[in-house]
Amino acid sequence: MFGKVNSVAENNMYLEIFGDAWEFNDTDYENSRTDRYIMFNEEGEVFGAFAYTKYDTEIGSTIESLYSFKEKVKKINDTGKITIEITAFAIKKKFQSPKYFMQSFFYMTQELINLNADYCIALTEPKLSSLLKRVYKKHLSILERKIMANEDNTEWISMILDLKPVINDINQYPLLKYGTFNDMQHT
Repeated sequence: MFGKVNSVAENNMYLEIFGDAWEFNDTDYENSRTDRYIMFNEEGEVFGAFAYTKYDTEIGSTIESLYSFKEKVKKINDTGKITIEITAFAIKKKFQSPKYFMQSFFYMTQELINLNADYCIALTEPKLSSLLKRVYKKHLSILERKIMANEDNTEWISMILDLKPVINDINQYPLLKYGTFNDMQHT
């Protein structure tokens, strides 16, 4: 199960996940245009979190300084399309296993479907981008590799997911249809 953060208490759970997984300084919950989500395992324990921001065709993504999606990816500037940006993602250290990463992708895809997204854009770490590419296959495109963040010298990869073909052929993606917590025998 996953849920949107709707209270200060839930936001504290969200921030705790990031504090456990990696240094995260964003505490501006009430003034943010970003929607935050927390993810739960089968026992109801919070194991991860993610955040989405609706892409703004006027100003671009939240990370235009690192990669200019607005200038380089023309199709997301179509006002008739909905583009969602992944602005944050983390899994607590004790849950960092393929099972929980894959369940996260299931939850994140479910919310992208709920938001009626056409595209999803992100800057991700190389290891995470590799996992995402295995899940979404040809519908996830790497735009640029080895983008370096000046403030901490971390490496990022820019990517775009064309979501509509995935949704239209969801039976070809059992993980995205059922998740890892559910019985995938019925595909």
